[in-house]
Amino acid sequence: MQIHPDIAALRSDPTLQRHAQMPMTRAVAEWQSRSDVVALTEELKAYDEGEPLGTCSTLSGVLSNYETASRFIGDWCNGLLAPLMDQPLGQVPLRHNVAPGLATLQLMNSGGTTLSLFVYSELSSAAEPQSAVFAEREVCEIVLAGKAHGVQYQLTGIHSGRARINSCPTTYEAGSCVTQPPGVQTREFLGVEGSMLLLQLTRIPAKPKPSREYLLSDGTLIHQVSANKRSSQHFMAVDVLGAMERRDAVPVMQELALSMGDDADLRWEAVRQTLALDAAEGMTLLGRLSRREHDPIAQPAASLKQTLIAANARLADLAKEAEPCPVS
Repeated sequence: MQIHPDIAALRSDPTLQRHAQMPMTRAVAEWQSRSDVVALTEELKAYDEGEPLGTCSTLSGVLSNYETASRFIGDWCNGLLAPLMDQPLGQVPLRHNVAPGLATLQLMNSGGTTLSLFVYSELSSAAEPQSAVFAEREVCEIVLAGKAHGVQYQLTGIHSGRARINSCPTTYEAGSCVTQPPGVQTREFLGVEGSMLLLQLTRIPAKPKPSREYLLSDGTLIHQVSANKRSSQHFMAVDVLGAMERRDAVPVMQELALSMGDDADLRWEAVRQTLALDAAEGMTLLGRLSRREHDPIAQPAASLKQTLIAANARLADLAKEAEPCPVS
């Protein structure tokens, strides 16, 4: 592999690395200390804490007015161009990601709220979507440059376990503003002319509901995933312990299943793994859950318990043994 001499020198010299990076770090710090950016940062924090976007005048102005948004991003770019020209191997010290067809850069963040730049590369025609994902996050975005066409999906309800989804072909161009309420609306870009620059604001609640993916053809739920990072980590841990057949983890799984403060999907997975590891403890757990009046997984637990009892005599005996003794 051929490596440019300047890059090779930078890789082997920490002093040179610091020299290249210092102007970029200083430029970002200066931008963040500007009065208008400080005001925006404060409103971002208030918005994350539950303040309606409409009452955050600076933030809502950037996301709803093309001239305001363009000036905001233009000032940001101008502050970085000079140090980049002086140190072309310097890196902007902001979180970013580059993938085929899309580059993202996070301008500011507070809790579950993020303001980011998205750059979409040219896309002549994408395959027609077969499904749509509805996530528990509020989205507000404005197109700063370029043009694209796509489709917006609206989840209008669930009937007999199947989603009803309306679709609307949409054109996105400079100045287009889009707002997506959480859990019921999403969009897909099907074509991008040249490239498109997008400024996006997202807000995710502290305890988001799971993201759900439905087939567009008939509304069938085909995938569901927790949007809570902690729950996702615990979900994976529970699955790994189950795969390792760690029966010593059953008490912890029972405690998790009974915890009303955790996601219902995570709790149900703990129930499932408990049953797989220890049928007797699993039937006891189902019995305890089914007797809870206000537990969201009480009814599913009762239904599963009855199904297992009807299908397996051994499990029926275990369920009978797990029943609490009547009070005399």
